[in-house]
Amino acid sequence: MYRLPVSLRPLLAKPFGPVYQTRRTLEETRRKVVIAVGDVVTRTFLENGVLPKVMLVDGVTQRGTRVEDALGALPTHGVRRVEVDNPPATITREMIGAIDRGLKEKGSTLIAVKGEEDLAALPAMILAPEGACVCYGQPREGVVVVHVDAAVRKHAQDILNQMEVK
Repeated sequence: MYRLPVSLRPLLAKPFGPVYQTRRTLEETRRKVVIAVGDVVTRTFLENGVLPKVMLVDGVTQRGTRVEDALGALPTHGVRRVEVDNPPATITREMIGAIDRGLKEKGSTLIAVKGEEDLAALPAMILAPEGACVCYGQPREGVVVVHVDAAVRKHAQDILNQMEVK
């Protein structure tokens, strides 16, 4: 398990890529493998007819509001559902494995996180194929769209390497 030290919080508060509103997010991710991190981001894609390859949700928004309906637009057929434990401010090996399997298997995967999915973008950036888009919410601003390439992978791995390993 990786634990986020307080010293890295300011670094992770900065977006990894440009921040867009809904329409531009959809334009930026058209015809790409999409990994959606967060309930509101996932709901945004689903409500606009885009089924991400991997979706990570925990049932709570940034402000602590329950979002039971976040997956109302999720197709009931053809989407694998996986549950993982991932305490706040951590990245568990279980979550990393679920993201990896979701990217490798056919179809889409919904990963329901018991705990918190906030840091899931880091392993997603490391594991995603070249050219994929990892999308996550930037509180009160919009959706960060990260186009995965070698530099993004290295940056995410460098941050992961600075985290406490337990």
